Amino acid sequence: MLRASGKELGRWAMSLFSDDPELLKLARRVSAATGAPIVGGIAVFLHGYRRTTEDIDVFAGDAPEVADALERLGARWDDSQREFVLEGVPIHLVTAADTGGPPRETIEIDEVRVVGLADLIRFKLRSGLRRPERAQDVADVIALIRTARLDKRFAARLPAPLRAGFKKLVDAVRKSR
Repeated sequence: MLRASGKELGRWAMSLFSDDPELLKLARRVSAATGAPIVGGIAVFLHGYRRTTEDIDVFAGDAPEVADALERLGARWDDSQREFVLEGVPIHLVTAADTGGPPRETIEIDEVRVVGLADLIRFKLRSGLRRPERAQDVADVIALIRTARLDKRFAARLPAPLRAGFKKLVDAVRKSR
């Protein structure tokens, strides 16, 4: 079995709250080796909302190239889970088909290349509003609205079809205060 056990993954996830998180170190290595930006929970964490995650999501503009880079890094493909695994940690390739297009901006935070905040919110909204089983994505957007103190003006940085949903979330956050 390539993937770490639930207990081991929990250790990786909770390491994010340590002074020098092991999962963040691994994300740095993945980011550097692939040249691809990190999306998902690690990106949410780096953009300011401190939460756990048990995997690393990588935007793969060129999936075969990113897959090759992961294999050179030592990651192995787990066909049964449809994911790469490095040191027991699942690594998922996220494509433009998943996100509705490539990121417009990437930045470096804590030595990890990540998608910009507008792209992260776009990716999370697109996923979470379309698929109820992806409720964590909507929760991440709500947390980022709170953490980054975003208001409705931020919606202008999002594609038109997502703006109304984002504004509703801003209203909900403001009402809950």
